[in-house]
Amino acid sequence: MDQPRVDNATEFVVHPQVLLDRDGEKLAAIVKATFELQDDGALELAPPARTRGIRFADIPWEKTQPESIVFPADVCLRKPGTDVVLVAKAHAPGDDPVPSFDVRVEVGPLKKSLVIFGRRLWVEDGRALTPPAPVLEMELRYDHAWGGRDDDPPAPPLEEARNPIGRGVVRHPSALTHQEAPSIEDPAHPIRSVRTRPPPAGFGVVGRSWEPRRQYAGTYDETWQSFKAPLMPDDFDDRHNLCASPGLIADPPLVGGELVRLLNLTRGGGAVSFTLPRITLEIDFRIPDRDPIAFAPHLDTVLLDLYEAGPEKPVTVELVWRASVPAPRRLREARVRVRERQVPR
Repeated sequence: MDQPRVDNATEFVVHPQVLLDRDGEKLAAIVKATFELQDDGALELAPPARTRGIRFADIPWEKTQPESIVFPADVCLRKPGTDVVLVAKAHAPGDDPVPSFDVRVEVGPLKKSLVIFGRRLWVEDGRALTPPAPVLEMELRYDHAWGGRDDDPPAPPLEEARNPIGRGVVRHPSALTHQEAPSIEDPAHPIRSVRTRPPPAGFGVVGRSWEPRRQYAGTYDETWQSFKAPLMPDDFDDRHNLCASPGLIADPPLVGGELVRLLNLTRGGGAVSFTLPRITLEIDFRIPDRDPIAFAPHLDTVLLDLYEAGPEKPVTVELVWRASVPAPRRLREARVRVRERQVPR
């Protein structure tokens, strides 16, 4: 397949790709930088062997549970804001199992906390919970939060549209007796019984078919099939591409230089802090018979990979930017240039 020429004056990964929009094909340039946290608290570019490439599809925690996403795809045309996504375990403070503990993330203006509970069961037909058992660590997955789906026939499915893979949603509360209850909570919405029905709690990726993303996906009806496909529907909203948990989407976007504070999200628990790099990119598109066009794209994705971080696997930070123009007929004649801009401080 033809590809445009890429002049990459950065140490980052640059990927050009043609993507479908509402009004035709667009040539997108997606840029990803990979940083690693050093012992002195600074972020430095990852060595080439650990530089992360572009992900072309969502990656699930497990193949048997494809709706539970650990790493989101990088490929889309636009994000109207900045996603902050965490891939992490919660770790009890002091490496000492306790019945419950708090975790927290702060990235610039964004602040979000969760409460982690050890294993506890529903009792009294979902009207109460057993005391939590001590817990040392827990993967921060939506499978462990409030939500779920009841597919038992003959009634139509009942689901929590914001987290259909979680725990707690059933048509008949008696079915919950002695079943495992949610282990991750929003501290503003503590779960006391099955009637609580809180918002799902997490720091990770919200599925494409879940709310709130679902409402922005557009209308795929017979009219679209007859007159628009395979282009995106006219009512597709770019907010569908935002995949971070509610409360972890920055609008206006982050610019870099924000302070990151983490609590009980690395091995042994405790606090970790560092500052995001401040990088200003310029992405130029040069296409025959068109005027050159340059973009200063906003930082649209910050992914913090804290999972199993330690001496052999440092905390990793992914930063992503993108820009796009109408695709030319002859891709091989197009040129994409990416460079860092020097911004006065």
